[in-house]
Amino acid sequence: LGPRKKDWAEVFPWIIQAVETVVDVPLVIDTTNIDGMEAALKTIKKAQPILNSTSAEPERLEKVPLLAKKYGAKVIGLTMASEGIPVAGDDRVNIAVEKLIPRMMEIDFPMSDLIIDPLVLTCSGCQQYCPELIEAVRTLQYAWDPAPMISVGLSNVSNSVPNENRPLINRVYLAFLMGVGLQMMIANPLDEKQNDVIR
Repeated sequence: LGPRKKDWAEVFPWIIQAVETVVDVPLVIDTTNIDGMEAALKTIKKAQPILNSTSAEPERLEKVPLLAKKYGAKVIGLTMASEGIPVAGDDRVNIAVEKLIPRMMEIDFPMSDLIIDPLVLTCSGCQQYCPELIEAVRTLQYAWDPAPMISVGLSNVSNSVPNENRPLINRVYLAFLMGVGLQMMIANPLDEKQNDVIR
C-alpha cells in the first residue's frame, strides 16, 4: 500500500478485511504511513501482525515500536539510520545493537517480537554490499541474548538485473544466507527451484 497519503483511512481497513476473509496467516503491514499502520492494526482479527517497518531514524524509532507494542504486533527493524544504509556489515550490526534493540528494551517490547532486517541491496549497483550483508546476518545471531529474528527481502539482490537472470541470482544468494544461519525471508513461494534450495 506504500505511503497511501489520501485515502488510507478507508483503504487500509478494507484491504485487511478482504485478505482476512481468505487467509488465517499473519499479515505484514508494509507502509511508510504510520497512521495507515494503525488503521490496519485496529482492523486485524486473526493472527499476530507484523509491521514493516521501523528504522533507526528518530521519528520512526520513536513511533513505530510503540504502535507495535500497543497492538501486540511484531516489528521489522531496518539497519538504516538518517545517514542511509551503511556498507559495512559491522556498521549494520551496530545500528541494531546500539539503536534498535535499546529502543525496544526502553519500551519493554518483547525481543521475541523484533525482526532485524539488515537490508539486501542489488548486486547490479551495490556489489560491495552483498558480502557485507552476509556477514551482518552471521553476526546478528550473536549480537544479543536472546537473539532477535533476522529476515531479508531476498529479491532485492537481483533488482535491475535482466529478468531471466533474477531467479538464479536470488537462489545463489539465498544459499549463501542460509549457510550463515538465515531462517526467514521475503521470497517468491512459486519459485520451485528456489524451494528446492531451501529444502
